[in-house]
Amino acid sequence: MKLFFSVGAMPQVGKKAWRLQDDGTWRRCTPGEPLKEHDAKLTDKKEVSNWINVRLVEDKETGLKAKGKVRLFDFFVSGILSYVTVHRLSPAPIPDKAQMINVIAQAKVGKPWLLYIDLAGNFRMLNSDETPIIANPDIAVRGEIASSEAFIGKQAAQNTEKMDELYLQFIAGWLTHLETRRLSVFIPETKDIHSLEDCIEKIKAWKHE
Repeated sequence: MKLFFSVGAMPQVGKKAWRLQDDGTWRRCTPGEPLKEHDAKLTDKKEVSNWINVRLVEDKETGLKAKGKVRLFDFFVSGILSYVTVHRLSPAPIPDKAQMINVIAQAKVGKPWLLYIDLAGNFRMLNSDETPIIANPDIAVRGEIASSEAFIGKQAAQNTEKMDELYLQFIAGWLTHLETRRLSVFIPETKDIHSLEDCIEKIKAWKHE
């Protein structure tokens, strides 16, 4: 897996856009434009995490200046916010259904687990009491936090209909992650998905940078 991250910023309202440079300054750009030579290309995940959902204000010297992280319960956020984009330099895998089922089966009922796909396309679980979810650069696609035996543990893993539906949702989410290059993509509802075959075909046809 070969990838790096870039950092952009946009206001909640308006058409301005900026991109972080490798010297720590910000340049004005147009939304979605290709990277330029001196745009920051980050590989350190801690540094990437530090740039997810940061409040910024315009600054004459550096273009933008950080004013702190958006807090968990900041429902009505205004102003300029940073965001992270994933740039892949190699083909993307098809996440494995058997791995998903095994991960679910191994999780202990009663603890708050988050099922997610990491950037390498692997299904994983994290305990939300022990590992942060917000600004976690390992999470490409995520579901909801669950702890009951209907969703977690061996009983849930043996529910074929539920596993089929969940795998479809995660594959559709993985496709969205690849197409949008965003982190922490929530899995869509099944009614919004064409078919598993359609998603897999599109993943196979997806082109990296």
